[in-house]
Amino acid sequence: MSKLGIGFIGCGGIHNAHAPHLVDSEEAFIACAMDVNADAARAHCEKYGTTAWTTDQAELLARDDVDAVVICTPTGYHKEAVLDAAAAGKHIFCEKPMAMTVADCEAMDQACQQAGVVLQIGFVRHFCNEWLKLREIIQAGTIGRPVVWRSLSGGSGAPTPWFFDKQIGGGPFIDGAVHSYDFARFIFGEASNVVTDIRRLKADTTAWDTGTVIVNFASGDQQIVCWSWGLPGFGYAVKADSAHDVLGPLGSIMFPGGNQLQVNLQGGEQMVEFEADGGNDWFRKQMAHFLHCCRTGEQPVTGAKEGLEATRIAEAALSVGNRPAIIEL
Repeated sequence: MSKLGIGFIGCGGIHNAHAPHLVDSEEAFIACAMDVNADAARAHCEKYGTTAWTTDQAELLARDDVDAVVICTPTGYHKEAVLDAAAAGKHIFCEKPMAMTVADCEAMDQACQQAGVVLQIGFVRHFCNEWLKLREIIQAGTIGRPVVWRSLSGGSGAPTPWFFDKQIGGGPFIDGAVHSYDFARFIFGEASNVVTDIRRLKADTTAWDTGTVIVNFASGDQQIVCWSWGLPGFGYAVKADSAHDVLGPLGSIMFPGGNQLQVNLQGGEQMVEFEADGGNDWFRKQMAHFLHCCRTGEQPVTGAKEGLEATRIAEAALSVGNRPAIIEL
């Protein structure tokens, strides 16, 4: 079996979650690294032993030894990279969020369908034993239905300023919370409306960075995301408290850490174990799934539909700015 040649489009921080799982792979190798910043592309080659690099995306996509690409650019540039890769006949792994708008997601999906290439979105929670066990417990009705899933998190936010650019990164209610929107949809089904009240605490950025987004689902379940990336600095320089639980008519689920979830019922608490994920195991399994789909043509478990619907929720959340609103989906 010949190895698949993988090209990286973007060599920033998140690409380091993917590259290690290709270096020693029996199924694939990194054929070329591309970044508009030559230093970043060269640093990738020094770290991972890749022999070819470029600052030109078209040059990477023209290579015969590149069968598929891993797109790790800022979100605002995903659409262009996906359209170009599809036109070149390359299979595509695109980091989350899929794009900044539903319209861009639809264009990306259509281009990949027409080209007959795989499109997988980087929703890595689908490959994590803890998150999958949470889904199993909720869907089994252990704490009853409907449930309210609450997430509270605060701090300085993502490591570089582009995450806080309204057009390129979009802030936490798309870049970070899109993981939660997607996995809630994986548990509950389709969303029915979004209730949002968000604002900006950082004076020198353009994205909404602080507030609350409530997602209601047709199933009757609800997700509450109360987040902030509005504290001073970038890259978690200033922290705030965090909390995470699921409430149901029969009990609750808490996250004590380790390889257990705590289920609290009237009869007492139960510790539900799952197989612990070691290191970057989520990302290893995610990349293995992508390579499998490239070889077989199977639809990824986190494909265009998942990317588009999570972006639909995010787009609704961001559409009103600093005034409370309910957006029907």
